[in-house]
Amino acid sequence: MANLSIILQAQWVITDTTLSPSPQIIQRSLNNATLAATNSFYDPFFQTINGTKTVNLPGATVWCVYVRNLSNSNPITVNFTPSGGASETLVLVQGATAGNGGVFIYHQPAETSGGITALSLTATAALPACVLAAV
Repeated sequence: MANLSIILQAQWVITDTTLSPSPQIIQRSLNNATLAATNSFYDPFFQTINGTKTVNLPGATVWCVYVRNLSNSNPITVNFTPSGGASETLVLVQGATAGNGGVFIYHQPAETSGGITALSLTATAALPACVLAAV
């Protein structure tokens, strides 16, 4: 029985910075997609290594994964295995100034299809990342 609610509360806002004041030309809410979950793993300062480091998932299949690169410069590659599929190198999450690096989000609102069965992060050094996974 689910005892956690994982709510993706976000919106995309696009502004035209060539004008002053900058008007919003697109504002789209993601409508708070919610996953009823039973277990989660959260590490606000997960440390990568020079190589590949496995993330211990809280269940055999997870339906919510969040990875944010907290490095000031170096990228992190997110590798995952989709349910019933082969391992994938999905995305290179860039680092940025003051820890505002790239973000990877995988969020399914129901445990009926999809899912991730393995997750690892690859880097060229020990880098900090914020990691969340839920089932």
